[in-house]
Amino acid sequence: TTVAQDYHNQFEGWDFHKACRDLEEFVVNDLSNWYVRRSRRRLWDDAESDDKLACQSTLHEVLTTICRLVSPVAPFMVDEIHRNLTGSSVHLADWPMNDGSLPAQDADLEERMALTRALAEAGRRIRVDSDRRQRLPCQAGWLVQGPDISEFHAILAEELNVEELTCEGDLERFQKIDLVPNWRALGAKCRADLPKVKEALSDADPEETWAAIQAGSCVIEGFDITAEDVEVKRVEKEGFAAQTISVGEGDAAQDVTLVLDMSLTPALLSKGLARDIIRRVQQKRKDMDLEVDATINLNVWLGDGSPDLSDADWAHLVDEVRAADASLGDGEPTADADSFSVDGAEISFSVF
Repeated sequence: TTVAQDYHNQFEGWDFHKACRDLEEFVVNDLSNWYVRRSRRRLWDDAESDDKLACQSTLHEVLTTICRLVSPVAPFMVDEIHRNLTGSSVHLADWPMNDGSLPAQDADLEERMALTRALAEAGRRIRVDSDRRQRLPCQAGWLVQGPDISEFHAILAEELNVEELTCEGDLERFQKIDLVPNWRALGAKCRADLPKVKEALSDADPEETWAAIQAGSCVIEGFDITAEDVEVKRVEKEGFAAQTISVGEGDAAQDVTLVLDMSLTPALLSKGLARDIIRRVQQKRKDMDLEVDATINLNVWLGDGSPDLSDADWAHLVDEVRAADASLGDGEPTADADSFSVDGAEISFSVF
């Protein structure tokens, strides 16, 4: 509804180029890369469930509305699509803002979903910065402060690829103190002894050193160290990574921090490996031009240094790729097997 209203207003203001660019962004990012991507399982469900029908109905309504909005600038292509969707010409349909068919705008819902998507993107940045591949799960994630989006926790947890997502009120739980020397102040104070002070300061425990500085009792190599001699920074503890984003504007603005547990366990490595194999096999199915519901035979070989695959993850893999017959690690890879690397381990598979 918001997109249609903005498009309508831009047309009335003769701002056609921006209207079309904004609508294109909606189709590519909001509809295709978000809604349709997240709804694949709902749409692929073999049973005619209420959830599948609701998803199809929503997609039908959105596509129909888009055809009507685009019709003034692309009259032929969208007319064909509209006829396939409704059986009638788009040029005989009412303008979406005039027929009362669009639902009421829910700005609060849109803001919460926008925050959810922004946090999902923040999670992807955390993984890139931490050199952790997208399909390797994290055991836990935490949202610190910010609006309540608990209704979208399941969606966000899946996007972030975390096993458990919860809210946390204390950001310091995941942080530690890091003391950065003020070289100008220390240089003037310590002069020739600065190298010794620097070494001693780097070897000292930051938490204890800062506590001593605050108590006025910190002496290093015979020099009194004060708060002016250091800069206090808070950084993530070992095993955690975080990103902070701002929501709202002006006085209403507030920060939301996403924290991910970056530790590794055999169970997480197994799940990550299974998901990497699934992606490669699904791409192979696509390259072979197989029907979505076609079954395959699958052989998988795990090279030296590869994580173990648990029985549950292997069963999930077999089900996901629709393998009627599957084997894991029997003999050497065949000459025609496909291969890829995961964290230095060679993984081979054959689909036939």
